[in-house]
Amino acid sequence: MDSFGHLMEWGRVLEEIDRLRISGELDEHQRGLLRVLRYRGNWRLREAVLRAVTEMDAPGETLLSAVLEIMVDGSLYHEVRVLAAEALASGLARAHEQKRHDLDDLKQRAVEHANELLNSTQAPVVCEGVRLVLSSVE
Repeated sequence: MDSFGHLMEWGRVLEEIDRLRISGELDEHQRGLLRVLRYRGNWRLREAVLRAVTEMDAPGETLLSAVLEIMVDGSLYHEVRVLAAEALASGLARAHEQKRHDLDDLKQRAVEHANELLNSTQAPVVCEGVRLVLSSVE
């Protein structure tokens, strides 16, 4: 479901994300959250979705793959990459707790990318976030 409408109306979109978070309906709106997450026109929206992912009961593979893409994108600012790492770690940890095997391929990709990042030159704050991802799948 996608109830976010026009993303240029970012104040209303932020209110909708907050409403879904409070009502516990985030999981039913993953398609819309994915669209907002991929929208590069407003950093506030992207950050709001990354924070929302940490509160979801069962984030899906497509949404978490998009989160992984943000974490590894060296052209993005450090804070959003750390938020992505935290969201990915939370989603993978929840999947592990729920014994969900539909994310096994994503877990493997996340570990590979995390190790690549740790073996390259990254800001210390990004490395801390990446280590959260590794600890969530151990």
